[in-house]
Amino acid sequence: ADNHDIISLKLYQGGVERTPEEEKRDREVFLPVGGDLKLPGMEAPLEPMRGGALFLIVFFSLVAIVFAIGGGIILYNKWQEQSRKHFY
Repeated sequence: ADNHDIISLKLYQGGVERTPEEEKRDREVFLPVGGDLKLPGMEAPLEPMRGGALFLIVFFSLVAIVFAIGGGIILYNKWQEQSRKHFY
């Protein structure tokens, strides 16, 4: 058996209409604030990729697709050769 501590509880009442002022007040009251605390949905937005990084991702993706198509064609041709009937 493990021991667990209950640190906090969030309780919500469903079906209650609230004004934007009440929502803001409740958010300020109920969201804990801490030094390094990161809450779900409160992450910083991702920075857009720079041109060089985007170019490399697209370039290597295209190279991988070309190799996959080439390998598929080679495997298909080998399979065709194996499946032919030889009567001699």
